[in-house]
Amino acid sequence: MLNNIDFDFNKESKKKKKEKYQKNVYENNEIQSEPNNNFFSLIFSKLKIWFNSITFIVKQIVAISIILWIIDLVSFNYMTFIFSNVPYYSIGYFQIWRFITGNLITSGLFSLIFALIFWVSDGKTVEKMEGSAKYLIYFLIHSTIIQIIYALIYYFLGDKTKPEKNYIHSTGLWIYIIAEVTINCLISPENKIYLPFIPYAIKSKFFPIIILLVFFIFGGFDLGMFIAVGYGFIYSFFLYKYLIISDESIINFEQKYLKYFFGYKGYIKLDDISPSDKKQAFLGNIMKNNIDNNRDYDLESKDDSDDSETSNPYNKNLKKFIPFTGKGN
Repeated sequence: MLNNIDFDFNKESKKKKKEKYQKNVYENNEIQSEPNNNFFSLIFSKLKIWFNSITFIVKQIVAISIILWIIDLVSFNYMTFIFSNVPYYSIGYFQIWRFITGNLITSGLFSLIFALIFWVSDGKTVEKMEGSAKYLIYFLIHSTIIQIIYALIYYFLGDKTKPEKNYIHSTGLWIYIIAEVTINCLISPENKIYLPFIPYAIKSKFFPIIILLVFFIFGGFDLGMFIAVGYGFIYSFFLYKYLIISDESIINFEQKYLKYFFGYKGYIKLDDISPSDKKQAFLGNIMKNNIDNNRDYDLESKDDSDDSETSNPYNKNLKKFIPFTGKGN
C-alpha cells in the first residue's frame, strides 16, 4: 500500500517537473523572440495608452480625422474631393456639409500629426473643464463659422478676379486650432509667455501674430490662417456675447442627443464637473490657466529683477513653455 502511494507521488512529482520544464522552455523562447517585436509593440502600446487617455469628443475628432486620412490615401484623394471645403461646391452648389467636414479631412500626413501634437493636450483640458457636450457644440460653432467665412471670401473673390480661386479647398484642423489658440491668448492678453526660440517674454496678445509670421515664412500666405486669427480676435472682443450658451441648454442637449454616450470612457457630463472647474471654465481657457497655475513672470517687477534666479526665464527651476500651447512641461 505504502509502495503504491510512493509510486503515485513520485509519478506526480515527475509530471509537475516536466510541466515546469516545458513552461520554462516556452517562456525562454518567448523572451528570446521578444526583442524582434519589442520596438513595434512598444510603439503600439504607447499609442494605445495615449489614445485611451484622450477625452471622448477629442478622441472622436482624432479617430475620424485619422480614418478619413487613411481612406483618402487609398482612394487617391477621393475623401478630399467629397468632404473638403471647396467654395465652388460649398457656396455654388450649397453643399453645406463641407463647412463641418472640412476641418476633419486632412490630405497631408505631417499636417495631421503636427495638428494632433499641438492640439490634443489642450483639447483634453478644455473638454474636462467645459464638459463633452459644450466642447462639441463650441467646436462645431467655431469651425463652421471659420469655414463659412473662408468659402464666402474665396467664392466672391474668385468670381470677380480669378475663377480658379473657387476651387482652392480648406482642409484640416489647423484653422480651428489657430482660432482656439488666439482665443486662449486673448483671455489674459497682458500675461507674459516665454518661448524656447525667443530669449525674452512676449505678451500673449501678440502670440497669434507670431504664429502667422511663422506660417508665412515657412509655408507662404494662407488665407485660412489669417481668417482663424481674425476670427479669434472678433470672437474675443465682440462675438462671444452672442454665442454664450447656458448650462441648462447644454444639459437639455446632452440628455436629448448624447445620453447614449454617457457610459463611454472619457465622456464628461456637465453635471459631473466640480463647481470650482465650472467657475473657471471658459472655452479655450488653457492659456490662462497654464500661465496662472504654472508661472506668471513679470519682468518689470523690482522684486524679480533683484532675484537673478527668478528673473531668468530659462532658470532650471522654472518651467518652459511648449510652442503654440503655452503649456509647461
